[in-house]
Amino acid sequence: MRRTTVLAVAVLIALAGLLAAARSVVVADEASYVLVTSFGRPVALYGDDPGESGPHVKWPWQGTWVIDRRLRSFDATPREVITADKKNLEVAGFVAWKVADPVAFLRAAGSAEAAEARLEERIASALSDALGRRELASLASTDDSVWALDEVTEEIRGAVAQPAREELGIEVVVVRLRRFNHPLEVRPAVFDVIRSERRQVAAQLRADGEAQARAIRSKADREREAILAEADAEAERIRASGEAEATRLLNEAHAVDPSFAEFLRTLETYRALLDGRATVVLSSDSPLLRLLHEGPSTELLAPASPPASASAEPPERPSPTGSGGGD
Repeated sequence: MRRTTVLAVAVLIALAGLLAAARSVVVADEASYVLVTSFGRPVALYGDDPGESGPHVKWPWQGTWVIDRRLRSFDATPREVITADKKNLEVAGFVAWKVADPVAFLRAAGSAEAAEARLEERIASALSDALGRRELASLASTDDSVWALDEVTEEIRGAVAQPAREELGIEVVVVRLRRFNHPLEVRPAVFDVIRSERRQVAAQLRADGEAQARAIRSKADREREAILAEADAEAERIRASGEAEATRLLNEAHAVDPSFAEFLRTLETYRALLDGRATVVLSSDSPLLRLLHEGPSTELLAPASPPASASAEPPERPSPTGSGGGD
């Protein structure tokens, strides 16, 4: 019985030793802070400096708090704000943060959920203040000189960063707006106004386009008229030159054989008169009937010699005696 009691006491002492040894070792990793407290008072912090990851020793009665040191983010609740130009907007943002001071974090918040709730209140206040001093165009504009969304978000982060670090022990890394829109109850009216403005812009663009089209069309018509007038003038000049040349050639042809030329003109007159629908009544002594019945005279059909050139002299015929004299 005595041996059993001694053995039981030895086992209990060993278990107590093992438990004390287990409670005396704390392990810090790269993603966490490990805060050691003694009766609620911080006595050691591991993971704050490089190279502190790994096992550490503490007293068994001391407590440990493991705090995630990685970057965390949350979506803020949409808030309704009023811009400087009296536009109601429903703005939703997101925040990225991490624990910078574990001791202050545990004293002020104690958990990530509580820290995010308190941080969201500060973000909402800073957001209302920043947007209340700017117009809607600073959030949504294609003009780089007017658009200032990055400046707004950086101003909000700067407004909450220092108080959050001092009071909550957290570092606000990024504040961004993920969505902003008009409140749900006024969106149909806003969309109607936008459609009306777009229709006005479209009508103005169409009017400008039609005015430009008329100007271009008028200019093209003037250029066409100028080109046609120039072409008509050139055609008249060429036609006059051709007619003059034709008249000259015709006169030369008439000068070669005037009687034959007169005969051709007569035939052209006959061709014009005697078509398939014409009926001509002629007397028996009509020159026209005689020409059609008897035909042209042999003198007209004989080839005519070309006229002598004005500068050329006719060759001298030799005398029968060969002396060069003539009758």
